[in-house]
Amino acid sequence: MKKFTLFLVGLAIVGLSYGQVMQDGKAALTKQQEIVSGDQLGNFKAGGDTIWFTTFDWADETQERGWSLPEGWSIVDNTDFGMPWMWRDDTIRGNYTNQRPPGHLITPEDGFLCAPADEYNAVDGVTTSNAFDSWIETPPIDCSAYPSVMVNFKHLFRTCCAGAFSMEMQVTNDDWVHQAVYDVRFGIANNTVTPVKYRSPEINISDVAAGLPNIKIRFHWFNGSSHYYWIIDDLVLTEAFQNDLVLEDNWADFNDGADDRIGHINYWPLSQMGGAAGEDIGGFIGDYLFTGALLNNGMTEQENAHVQATILKNGEQIFQETSDAIYIDLLVRDTLDVNTTWLADDYGDYQVTFDALSDNEEEVERNNSASLMFTVNDTLMHRADFSAEAGVNSGGWVGGANAGDWVGFGYDLFETAEINSIYARIGGVTDDHFPTYQYLLMKYIDDDEGWVEWIVSDIYDADSTIAGTYQNHEMEKDGETEFLEPGFYVAAVRFWGDDGTELGSNGMSIGWDKDNKWSGWYSHVYLTETDAHFNPGKMPMIGMVLNEEGGPTEAPVTFNVDMNAHINNLEFTPGSDFVDVAGTFNNWEGSEAMADEDGDGIYTITIESMPIGSRINFRYRINADPATSEYPDDEDGRSYTIRYWNVLNNTYNGGETTGIEGIELIESIAVYPNPTQGDFTVLINNSKPHDINISLIDIQGHLVYHKELKGVTSHTETIENTYSKGVYFLTVNNGSEVKVQKVIIQ
Repeated sequence: MKKFTLFLVGLAIVGLSYGQVMQDGKAALTKQQEIVSGDQLGNFKAGGDTIWFTTFDWADETQERGWSLPEGWSIVDNTDFGMPWMWRDDTIRGNYTNQRPPGHLITPEDGFLCAPADEYNAVDGVTTSNAFDSWIETPPIDCSAYPSVMVNFKHLFRTCCAGAFSMEMQVTNDDWVHQAVYDVRFGIANNTVTPVKYRSPEINISDVAAGLPNIKIRFHWFNGSSHYYWIIDDLVLTEAFQNDLVLEDNWADFNDGADDRIGHINYWPLSQMGGAAGEDIGGFIGDYLFTGALLNNGMTEQENAHVQATILKNGEQIFQETSDAIYIDLLVRDTLDVNTTWLADDYGDYQVTFDALSDNEEEVERNNSASLMFTVNDTLMHRADFSAEAGVNSGGWVGGANAGDWVGFGYDLFETAEINSIYARIGGVTDDHFPTYQYLLMKYIDDDEGWVEWIVSDIYDADSTIAGTYQNHEMEKDGETEFLEPGFYVAAVRFWGDDGTELGSNGMSIGWDKDNKWSGWYSHVYLTETDAHFNPGKMPMIGMVLNEEGGPTEAPVTFNVDMNAHINNLEFTPGSDFVDVAGTFNNWEGSEAMADEDGDGIYTITIESMPIGSRINFRYRINADPATSEYPDDEDGRSYTIRYWNVLNNTYNGGETTGIEGIELIESIAVYPNPTQGDFTVLINNSKPHDINISLIDIQGHLVYHKELKGVTSHTETIENTYSKGVYFLTVNNGSEVKVQKVIIQ
């Protein structure tokens, strides 16, 4: 089956991600020693030891700009516009940017590096589009005593607006006569804030840095980005672990029955699955093939490395299979398919978990797994998830952004079906353009006839009250066109708006799912002015609703609410107070009292027989008193759509306490000796008996030790030093109050 032969623009295929080397470092650099192999290491156990680090604590009140560049560091601006890297500890702004210090930074309070392109292009109310091109370079770092070197840092970036912008980490050991280049943009699309999995890179540079005395690292952003930003903090060089097998990426590929696999689909009707696929691809329509990309990021060869896929249906395991096992050498990556495909044969909410496994004893478990969800239902065909990262319309294309343009997303129908409606997330709405919109279903006939407008909805007025919501509109049925034969269709939204120009405007946008892996040919934009079809490379959040039955109509919903902050602030007393949940599902009358059987401060209740697909609003209350609710009576509160499997984990009032002055329970914490070369002792004093959590976190943000204690007034314990050399943060948390002590292990 051909897909969109009229498209003029395709979506680039993105390769593997973490630390992708664009130039072979070992071949490029001189004076290079070989990586130390696992048997050469012997009993060497320094994995994770800190070689060098900086938290960018560069504040300097004696300087007019508020900071000083430490000795040995250098910043070079390759533009003519004055756009260098800088130190910051505040919000980054601009015409399109309002970014506070990101929450995943370990030490945001002492500052971070920043490339604020948007601020540079928004000075004194004047907007410019000057391309950022600047690098910042570390002083020489002596790695001569270390047989392996890892680079770890926290970052967040967003690029704009078109083009293959380069964000590189460059490494040299001979003062830039040669260099190794690592792509730290990881193939992330323009206008996309860095996904969580790419915010804490861990890159093994042993082949270009281990055993050498003069290592320098640059971070270089160039090739044309004029807006948004790049933030970097907590830069750490450590020794590599012997065994660090990384699940670098993962894919769940849906069998589309023709000549391709089309990636992950979030919602798919059971009636469209299970038919025989074509000879070229084999199997059955709807088969999932699971693939994982593995990287040996450690210093020991990985024996019998493989990918394991596990599937849960409504929380219960129903499938687990693996790929063939292979040998992976140091710093080598490989991609493996799980041997068995899997086909859903029942309605349900499914979770796929990918695990990277080997015979070696894994030392860095945090990067071994990933999960994704999908739902097999009776009516909804919806490729995207329900979370919009941005909006998409026909703007940005020559001849676009005019009245009558439309955007859509394509779906294969494998069995005859009746369409009821189209379901789309409305993005932005420009009220003063008086926008209207219409849903339409397009069908691709063949290369000669092209696209046919098959069936449409009424035309609806739009205003900002529907922005950020899903709107479901029925199609105009005539007894014939609503019955769809197998083929390729595009569910679309057409816009009209009046901005005073001759061609009008589109007036609104549709939600854009940026974090879904998919084949780019399914996306579609049509421009009325030029009568042209384009593939924008974006996933508009538009789905089809079929007239099908058979799926469950009701399901239980479990509500969990964390009350610890209010318990600690004396706003909720276990045993005498109770919490319940009130909502549209019980006419705001409230439920029975929620229970906390294990005494962890998290209260739970399960409400049976909730209508699947219905949207509920709800709020938690203390002692059934509406005045204690998190939301005023005139607000709907929290919102949720009922699925087949429903477990809601909430925190009361977002953890914010009100009305009573909080009591400082943690009077003091002390650590000694500090710095330490061996075991160390922790002393904690509370003003009154209270439950506390003790955690030890390394400078990369990884939890390495944790203990929960009940009813503590004074507590002393000695922690055995089994940790790598470096800087750690000991945190003591009572649910509403946190105190932190820096610990240095030498």
